[in-house]
Amino acid sequence: MASLCDFTIYPDDHYDGDYFIALLRRSGFQVVSPRSVSMRGQSDEVHLTYCAQNGYVILTANAKDFRRLHEEWQSQGKTHSGIIAVYYEHDASKNMSLTDIVSALKKLLKAHQQLGLPIANEFIVLNHWR
Repeated sequence: MASLCDFTIYPDDHYDGDYFIALLRRSGFQVVSPRSVSMRGQSDEVHLTYCAQNGYVILTANAKDFRRLHEEWQSQGKTHSGIIAVYYEHDASKNMSLTDIVSALKKLLKAHQQLGLPIANEFIVLNHWR
């Protein structure tokens, strides 16, 4: 069975902060940040292409745009390593904290490992895994 270390999380620019990256790593995730590979500020499509080329699962707060990209890529027969999206609520008190996100990622990836379901080429709403 795969471990959390078998998944490399690539947080988009929104989540490319030292505290969050350290939190992910302390929880057992491999992380590649946009800053560490000189990708900070690139377009969503450039980030997704980079992740697809390197086998990274992208974690994004830009759910709407990445859903559109996912659908475009599917219609064009392009593949990616997975998109995990966090949606934000109109009521900010209902939003996931960084620790909520890490906890939900652990639940999601454990369930996918146990059930053998793919993450590649999927658009996954992380909010459902609280």
